[in-house]
Amino acid sequence: MMEKNSFPISHEHSLTMDYVKAFGMIFVLVGHINNDIFNVYYAYLFHMPLFFFIGGVLYKDTRCITNFTAHVIKKQLPYLIVTYLIIGSIALLINVRYGIHTGDAFSTGLYETVKLAIKSNFHNNKMFLTGWFLFAYIFVSFLSVIIIKSIKRVVVSNALLLSVLVAISVLLITVSITYLSPQYILVKDYKLNFICQVLTGMSFYIFGYVIRNQIYNLLNFYVFILLTVILYVSKSYGFSTQTIMSWSYYPDGLIMSVINALIGIYAVFFISLLITRGMKEIKLLKMIGQNSRAIMAYHLLVYVILDIIASILGDYSLSGTDVYDNHFITKWSVPVYIALGLLLPLIFSILKQKVIGKIKFKRDFRIN
Repeated sequence: MMEKNSFPISHEHSLTMDYVKAFGMIFVLVGHINNDIFNVYYAYLFHMPLFFFIGGVLYKDTRCITNFTAHVIKKQLPYLIVTYLIIGSIALLINVRYGIHTGDAFSTGLYETVKLAIKSNFHNNKMFLTGWFLFAYIFVSFLSVIIIKSIKRVVVSNALLLSVLVAISVLLITVSITYLSPQYILVKDYKLNFICQVLTGMSFYIFGYVIRNQIYNLLNFYVFILLTVILYVSKSYGFSTQTIMSWSYYPDGLIMSVINALIGIYAVFFISLLITRGMKEIKLLKMIGQNSRAIMAYHLLVYVILDIIASILGDYSLSGTDVYDNHFITKWSVPVYIALGLLLPLIFSILKQKVIGKIKFKRDFRIN
């Protein structure tokens, strides 16, 4: 087991969670550009389940259901709408100016645009593919909390409570992957896809809540090595291929999809805690974790801007390119894309927070 450093336990866990979110974002960015950086810990085995799991770990059981639901909607929905409009508008300009396929973010009116986004799984706005996650997360979080609080009202024993929640988590993901996912693949009904997303997300959210107090005690170097070997062998024999949670695609089946996700989650938590206990605070990594939502939202826009710069320099042709499928890929460009995909949205997010802070300060000053 890892030795502890001088961090207070609350600070240690908080910093570790920031690192976990940061590494999660790195895997998201790596997964959205053609590369072979992570041969064993392939992003599409675990990166989206990781973020739902994080939600459960971070959930603080202090608000009533109504208060919590209002808080989630107030925090997530305006951000989703504003970001969709910003990126969609920029995408439209890029398409007109450079001919890059950016999708159709807008329809004939507000209602039609909302319907288009939901029915298209937000993939109609190709520079905002992660919109599906932000939308699903709203439902995952408050539905999971309803279940958690409802069970807590009935079950007094903590051990029994956790056992019931684990059983519910298993039931949700079994229904999602075993029954709903194949049905969606067959009929392509967007409602089935959304339900599948939510049930799978709830499963990881609830499980994250269940082990939130024990997870740091479970992290062990030898277990990490063993799980890495298991994943390597499983990938080598074709048992671990990918999990496309956004489209409810689980080709490895229920058991392997869950194992793959949990191994990836374990690895990210282990490495994050290892860094927390073994090094001084890495401020950049911490800030990436704290601003993960902005990075998730805007990194594809950064990729496209870099494509445009490459075309201006004469190294890349934009003719017939697609926002998601085509980028300027060379041995040196991949790390540049990933680094700037992290840093530029981070800078934007920090500047936005400072501007909002100054506006609030001036408003409060005038009131007083």
